[in-house]
Amino acid sequence: MFGRSKKNKKRIVTTRRSAQIKKKEADRPNIQLIILVLAFLVAGILMIFSASAVLAFVRYEDTFYFVKRQLLLIVIGLVLAYIFYKLSYRSLRFVTKWLLIISSVLLLYLIPQAVFNIEMPGVVTLNGATRWIRIPGVFDIQPAELAKLAIILFTSFWLTISDNAKNKIEKWIKGYKNNEYLHPILKFCYKFLPLIVVVVTSLLILLERDLDTIVVIVLTFFAISFAASTTKKESRFVLLMLILALIVGVGASIIEPYRRERVQSFVEILVNGEPENKQGSSFQIWNGLIAIGSGGLFGVGYGESRQKLFFLQEAAYTDSIFAVFGEEFGLLGSLILIFGYFYFMSLGLQIARNAKNKYLALIALGITGWISIQAFLNIAANLAIIPFGGMPLPFFTYGGSNTLVTLMGVGLLLNISKSSNQETKHSR
Repeated sequence: MFGRSKKNKKRIVTTRRSAQIKKKEADRPNIQLIILVLAFLVAGILMIFSASAVLAFVRYEDTFYFVKRQLLLIVIGLVLAYIFYKLSYRSLRFVTKWLLIISSVLLLYLIPQAVFNIEMPGVVTLNGATRWIRIPGVFDIQPAELAKLAIILFTSFWLTISDNAKNKIEKWIKGYKNNEYLHPILKFCYKFLPLIVVVVTSLLILLERDLDTIVVIVLTFFAISFAASTTKKESRFVLLMLILALIVGVGASIIEPYRRERVQSFVEILVNGEPENKQGSSFQIWNGLIAIGSGGLFGVGYGESRQKLFFLQEAAYTDSIFAVFGEEFGLLGSLILIFGYFYFMSLGLQIARNAKNKYLALIALGITGWISIQAFLNIAANLAIIPFGGMPLPFFTYGGSNTLVTLMGVGLLLNISKSSNQETKHSR
């Protein structure tokens, strides 16, 4: 009896230890994703310093001016990433609601100045675009960046609500069956609510002259919607709406004069190999192409870019930072960077595939799609594969809202990866 009880105690202790080890393993975040993102951030800091040092010294007498601000943003972003990494399901739904409300309110706050030229406190208009709200002494908030994550979370939530919740909503709508005006409106809103949110948000952003952000939001939204489709009819509807959205996007590009000039420059480069007016709307993209072409196979060396000094200027550490990277590290370095984004995409899709439920899978897919689409569109624009726009390169471009929101998205990806690990351990 004594021998058996001793063996049982040993078994219990061993079982407990193995359970603790499994729990620790399950709680570990995706190390590959963390290393990749940290590598991107370090490379981004180095490139921001290289691209901005001369301008920072001339303008602020501090070669590290932009680097120090970006480092502060990264620290804040990593704190936010950790918070999102620790969020529970209930907290995530609470955050979704408030992210959507806050981003919508901030977008509406920009409208008076963007549309009616009524000056609003803190609102910044730059090059005809009204996209930012300045927090003195901190950084500029771009509400459209926050809207990207808010729409991903809301769309994923709405497309996976429980049958019980659906029944409650449908029962509430039936209560207005006798109202011939309100009832059909409520039915339509219930059926197409995520699409309505995207359309309204896109219209607000369009009024603030930020078509590039709309492209990312719309493509990400339709990627989530297509993945959530359960029938061929739903999939075809999503594809049809995507085609209509692309047609509207082309129309928006042609209607606005400054966008039309960019499209014209793109067509000229595509057909003739160079634009006619290299000092006008083609200035940035043309000098970016010169930078990339000057890099050759191995690049001119870190910090040795010439185009960043007198031609790309502010764009060198923002929208055209890939062009500076291509000049300094050449074709080989550019291919390694592009491979890095493909690797990020593969890790994100793996997390989505292994997610413990459809809700988390759609969030992971949305975040992966948003960051990957934005990266590849920025690179494509710098290579003149598509018309040039003001789209940031994730983890590299200098900027507050983009850095913070992107790291929040990474935190959520790590959260979903952790939960999928726990599910796998439990199933074993």
